[in-house]
Amino acid sequence: MRRGTPPSHPFFRGYTPAVSRPPIRNLRAVQRALLRWHEAHGLRAPWRESGDPYACLVAAVMAQQTQMSRVMPSFARFTAAFPTIGALAAASPGDVIRAWTGMGYNQRAVRLHRAARAIAANGWPRDALGLARIDGIGPFTAAIVASFAFGEPAACVDTNVRRVLARLAGDPSLDGAALQRIADAAMAATAPARWNQALMDYGARVCTPRPKCGDCAVARWCPSREAAGAPRAADTRASYRARPQTRYEGSPRYFRGRIIDVLRSLPPGASLRIGALPSRIANGHTPPAPGEVAAWLTALEAQGLVRVRRGRVSLPE
Repeated sequence: MRRGTPPSHPFFRGYTPAVSRPPIRNLRAVQRALLRWHEAHGLRAPWRESGDPYACLVAAVMAQQTQMSRVMPSFARFTAAFPTIGALAAASPGDVIRAWTGMGYNQRAVRLHRAARAIAANGWPRDALGLARIDGIGPFTAAIVASFAFGEPAACVDTNVRRVLARLAGDPSLDGAALQRIADAAMAATAPARWNQALMDYGARVCTPRPKCGDCAVARWCPSREAAGAPRAADTRASYRARPQTRYEGSPRYFRGRIIDVLRSLPPGASLRIGALPSRIANGHTPPAPGEVAAWLTALEAQGLVRVRRGRVSLPE
């Protein structure tokens, strides 16, 4: 999630594509089929059942770049520590970062905390446009909260939704404002939360990068479905194929995460001598050079994740 959203972002525009895009064929039938599928097979989660905006916000932030199997237990642990938006807003940044353990991408915790303080001070905007103006909330998360909690027909477009809609539209190149236009036009206005959830779940379970067309509830209306057992171009594009993973162990991102983990292990308010960090974060790897550690600390402090004072480092309290 980016800090702030520029006015040029497609979320705030008319979504007029440069060229005409094909509509989704038999849209009403597709909606009915996917909503029936979701009723039988969709993810059951506390934030979906309750419709509580705080629960929806926490879950949406946690789900960014993280598998749902990790989100579920972390969500329960985090909301037990901070059961309301007010409790989260009143906590220190260090407490929030400690409660975020196991989730990775720790800056999400800082952004969530920042958003919580703004909402606790000014109240909940009840539409996606107002939510997206809050520092720490991006357009996708805003649409999640607006549709799940407040019933607004705001289309949520993530990687899974993009794949489903692009295939149903028969145009694998759909992206950006053009894709958002298709998503807005496809919205089931009478069931916005369920429709968004159905698209996300369907992309995660059936309309995957390697689609399960034989199990597809909407195959008869999908122009991108497999023909004669061979995937069409929409399913073999480079963006759908698995991409090689960059090495994480021993990488700068790995060591930055190790710094936060080491600081989490300290009692609240305690600090660590910076010179002790290289050996503490090595974890079986060659300890990084002091200059590298200094650069990582500078970046982490700028992100609000650590506090550096007089040669010592701690979580921000």
